[in-house]
Amino acid sequence: MSIRSRFHNFFDGGLIQSTLSDMSYKASIERLGRLLIKRVVWRNHTDEKRIALTFDDGPHPLYTTQILAILREYSVQATFFLIGKHLSNHPNLAQSIVDSGHEIANHTYSHQLLVRLSNDEIKREIQSTHELLSGLNGQNPRFLRPPMGLFSKRVLDVIEESGYRTVVGDVYPRDPHRPGKDKIVKRILSRTQAGSIIILHDGGNTEVVDRSQTVDALKEIIPTLKQRGFEFVTLSEMFKISLESNNTKNNKLG
Repeated sequence: MSIRSRFHNFFDGGLIQSTLSDMSYKASIERLGRLLIKRVVWRNHTDEKRIALTFDDGPHPLYTTQILAILREYSVQATFFLIGKHLSNHPNLAQSIVDSGHEIANHTYSHQLLVRLSNDEIKREIQSTHELLSGLNGQNPRFLRPPMGLFSKRVLDVIEESGYRTVVGDVYPRDPHRPGKDKIVKRILSRTQAGSIIILHDGGNTEVVDRSQTVDALKEIIPTLKQRGFEFVTLSEMFKISLESNNTKNNKLG
């Protein structure tokens, strides 16, 4: 079994490196999650079998369209963390996400590592994408996922000052690494629990990506989890946050 290095970044502002195998990833998330829970959403601690399916790095003209069709087939709502530069190129596709009843969220404008940017640069990454997201039928995005899942105390401060809540997730099958459809399915089905936030990808930093394994895995993941009694909800539904108004004290960008 291959060993991969992952970095987890929390309150002391330093990078914490963990050496994780496929089997130890969930356990590590459980440990780190306790440290992050006050400022970072990583899962919902609940007995209700409600889970959030999330997608990063879109919109992508091929894979986002395919994923929307699958979600529609199974009557599932999801949350899409959109990259601003892709949103600029495909505004109609982003609008299709909204029109289909899904939630949109902020994944910064150019998908740079925020820990390497100045505070002003981070604010621009967030604000530029926020303006694009807010232009989609008056949407009021409330959640942000830092690129690569990396952040520091300083980054969290800027994100919160910008009116966003930082979201990671507790179920990540590493689908961008293309481990194979069966492995993606196995990782998700074995780790999902009540309140889980599943991280998948419908795009990439560039549009030259292959997310076909993710698309194929969804066709098995969704019906299986439904058979197990799980209900798919958006992040706002999971945490009972209203997105109806752009003028809330918790959204300083609105």
